[in-house]
Amino acid sequence: MGICGRAPRRLERGFTHRGTRRRMKFVLIALFFFVLGAYSHAQSPSPSGFRACNLSNNEIEVAKALDTGVSDGNGRIVISEGWYKLPPNACAFLWTGPLQYDRYLVYAQDKSTGREWAGSVPVCVSPQAFTIRATDCGAQFQRRFFTPVDTRRQNGWTHNFTP
Repeated sequence: MGICGRAPRRLERGFTHRGTRRRMKFVLIALFFFVLGAYSHAQSPSPSGFRACNLSNNEIEVAKALDTGVSDGNGRIVISEGWYKLPPNACAFLWTGPLQYDRYLVYAQDKSTGREWAGSVPVCVSPQAFTIRATDCGAQFQRRFFTPVDTRRQNGWTHNFTP
């Protein structure tokens, strides 16, 4: 007989009070770390910077540009750079760190097929590697139409060049 005059309650075969408590402690600890990991993953921001991805089957050349918002009297100064070679199904950061502008400009070309990923904003480029800070292309540069990309004030952005 037990303390209260009743027979002690029998647990199912193989279970003891101590074993149940140990299992419960293990389950609670595992659940805590699972929830903590899920929360940490949800809170971690996407990589900062502007990433361009080539989803085509050929290597492409990418040029980038920024409208500085500054005028030199002849027009707004745009800084353009290129060419970044991007293999098929690869990505690269064109701008690193948190994005500081609302709008970025990109252009790409596939020299093997003649395909262009163009937009509506005229920007100066050169056939060779270049960095151009100008308002007017003049005779020494060519003009290409870049695609404006609104990053919606995000710290990180991925732009895909699709086939």
